[in-house]
Amino acid sequence: MGVKSLWSLLTPVAEKMPLWELHGKAIGIDLSGWVCDSENLNHNISQKNMYLRNLFFRTCNLLLIGAIPIFVLDGEPPLLKYGTIEKRINGNKAPIKTNIIRKRLNSLQKQCELLLNIMGVTCVYSHGEAEQLCAILNEKGIVNGIVTQDSDCFLYGARIVYRNFNVTGNGSVDVYCMGSIEKNLKIGRNKMIALSLLCGCDYDEKGVLGIGKDTAIKFLQSLDDDAVLDRLRHWRNDPVLNSAAMDIKSQTNEIKLELKIRNKAIENKSFPSEAVIEEFLKVPNYPEVSAKWNLPDINSFIEFALTKLCWEREYAIDKFLPLLTRWHLMYDDKFQANILMTEIVKKRVNKGIKCYEIKWNNYEITSIEPQTAVQRRYPNEVSIYEDMHSTSSRKIKKKITNHDNNLFDITNTFSSMNISKKNKQPRKINEAKENVKGPLDQFLMKGKVKDDSLTLSDFECDTVDLDMSEIINGIIT
Repeated sequence: MGVKSLWSLLTPVAEKMPLWELHGKAIGIDLSGWVCDSENLNHNISQKNMYLRNLFFRTCNLLLIGAIPIFVLDGEPPLLKYGTIEKRINGNKAPIKTNIIRKRLNSLQKQCELLLNIMGVTCVYSHGEAEQLCAILNEKGIVNGIVTQDSDCFLYGARIVYRNFNVTGNGSVDVYCMGSIEKNLKIGRNKMIALSLLCGCDYDEKGVLGIGKDTAIKFLQSLDDDAVLDRLRHWRNDPVLNSAAMDIKSQTNEIKLELKIRNKAIENKSFPSEAVIEEFLKVPNYPEVSAKWNLPDINSFIEFALTKLCWEREYAIDKFLPLLTRWHLMYDDKFQANILMTEIVKKRVNKGIKCYEIKWNNYEITSIEPQTAVQRRYPNEVSIYEDMHSTSSRKIKKKITNHDNNLFDITNTFSSMNISKKNKQPRKINEAKENVKGPLDQFLMKGKVKDDSLTLSDFECDTVDLDMSEIINGIIT
């Protein structure tokens, strides 16, 4: 959940982004969010272990667009969260226990970890909540952004958060940038922590009774982010507020609003909770993490898919092979993948990216790969392929050009021929006879003479069918 109403507050600055824009970025992912999403949808679906299936296809999508996912798994929950967890599991019936262990979540995480290791993807455990380590990795610049549904990631220090991850169609994600939030909403990390104290969060579900999001934000936006937490800490003994509380006539609207919130807040003797503030601001030790994609293990995946997903061998190979071929093209400098390209079949365009369709040894299927990736691993083969196709293109172009030139000559030949009957002057027979020079002229002169002035149309001759295409072909030849 995170902080109550925080997502609705941040919605105006969210931007929808296509997934392909994550290309080249390292992405921290709160695994529990994806597991919970799949578990909530699995009630009406017959697919076995839907959370593993969804994890596989979502991760494939990221890897194939060129992103490097780093999955963060939950560790032990903070003591502050025990009450919240107990209520989620047992409702209000059972008493709070300090030895609560999220057994089912831990079991699901282990299976997810096994699958991700087979895919060559990095997994790391957080000391506490996964979103805490995700936020630290983001704040330290180890990952470019984080995927989570928990809004308290901002309170832990996250700068760029991807929410509502969707792989349908071309895929999309909602992007929340802390820089935009600070600029446009005038809300920083400390104000968000103050909001969690006033309105409630996973570590203090109730917050201040009677104070809603709009009232709290209206008050917080009037303060500097660096000063807001100290302001809450000194509410009980603030001489200015105490004096203003005694003099109603001198109160401004801002003072009235703050007094209203303060008076409700200090009814709780432990307000503000230093434990909650410390949980969000502390920087625990965190493991070294590198953004890296290791060699996928296709043989282990076939066995895993058979037992955990109930997939047939051929189907498992078909779905996993693109990962192996892409890793080979991008990272396999020592040719560890035991796979080689045998042929560039043809050029393709996939989601706007220029690609080749590639045939591989050992497998009777092809894959679609970006031209840049193929060029990186097989520069000579690509050069030969491009030369062959460019040579063929030149031959075709030359043939078309010669054909056009022939047609041009034919056009000129016919245009120079005067075959019009308009304004033709009749010739006398004697003059025509004198001009008889060849067999064609003799053939035309066989007609009977009607008078002393005959034209060409007056001659009787045998019918001759002339095929224009034969004439043209003869001229071209």
